[in-house]
Amino acid sequence: MGSMSDYMIDNGIGMQRWVSEVTLSCPVCNEVISTEVDVPEPNYMAEKSRDMTVDGELEIECDSCGNVFDAEVWAGPADCDITLREHEDVNVSCSPPGYDRPPEDWDEFWGTPEHPGEIFDANYDQLHKIIDTQATADGASLMNRMIFAQIITFLEAYFCDNLITGLQNHKECLLRFASKDGAIQNDPIPAVEVLQDQEIVVKKIVRNLKEGRLYHNFGKQADPASKAKPKLEGVPLWYRHAFDFPLTPSEGILDELRGYAALRHDCVHRNGETKDGKTLTMFNKDYLLRALYTAKAVVEHIDGNMTALGKAEKADPERTSA
Repeated sequence: MGSMSDYMIDNGIGMQRWVSEVTLSCPVCNEVISTEVDVPEPNYMAEKSRDMTVDGELEIECDSCGNVFDAEVWAGPADCDITLREHEDVNVSCSPPGYDRPPEDWDEFWGTPEHPGEIFDANYDQLHKIIDTQATADGASLMNRMIFAQIITFLEAYFCDNLITGLQNHKECLLRFASKDGAIQNDPIPAVEVLQDQEIVVKKIVRNLKEGRLYHNFGKQADPASKAKPKLEGVPLWYRHAFDFPLTPSEGILDELRGYAALRHDCVHRNGETKDGKTLTMFNKDYLLRALYTAKAVVEHIDGNMTALGKAEKADPERTSA
């Protein structure tokens, strides 16, 4: 799921979830992994069931050894297929996908805010106050880990919202993104859908960006022993394709984000421990403030570059929330 989905669930705002039960043998420790994963909801606007399949990405964690595997997923109304990116030979058994609870329990679907930076700024102020008043001196405390994870979650939400809003507001950016992004390029749209709804292309792109992406995917950290830069992937690549500017003010800050993403995973999924069982103790007040200031610097950098794009020429005047 994308970061906005994580944000809604983490904050107790109910959403329907399209899920599948998966079973596989861990490619590292060979223990059986059996878990429920969120998969993209089918495109019900398609006339034929074979055209309803939607692709996306997800993470599968092994409870036995703690390794996390990035995966590609294709999900339709009655079938699901998952491939581990770095272990394509591993067979992943998927149950037919379905909703995790009945429709009467769903809450209204969330839309995309007009000014993502303003929302981040409001959250930034609140988090600053929380760090000042509630963070403890113990860098391993649950409170401090929760604050750190929330900093990254709010940043992920901003990345998602700003990418969607920016593409909707700048037609030339949408055209460039659609021409370069692999998932969008490989998503065929039947002519009948275009004839039925002239905004279907934008709607499908927005749906893919909301539901099919991980907004804490910044690529691998730089290898100190190598002079080569890490491969551009995930959020930095999407922003480069969309807006033709770097995600962060410097390579050093991008590498910080990569490290933060790994630490966030340990805080959320391993109760503040590494996969080797080592307790993380660095989350003192100074560390939390540094992470918050880094996130703020990234948002200011992006907002400045968005302003430099000039006057909006909306690709979708009605600002669809599909």
